Amino acid sequence: MIGRVEAAVAALSEVASLPLRQQVSVYAEAHRTLQETLGTIEER
Repeated sequence: MIGRVEAAVAALSEVASLPLRQQVSVYAEAHRTLQETLGTIEER
């Protein structure tokens, strides 16, 4: 779980070098990862 969050944050640190269309998908994937992770925390 933590590895997925770290990977999402790492991808965000490089997003500025990507074309706009790819930036949107990186943000969307990071958002999805964080939502899923937070959802599992709330279930505990």
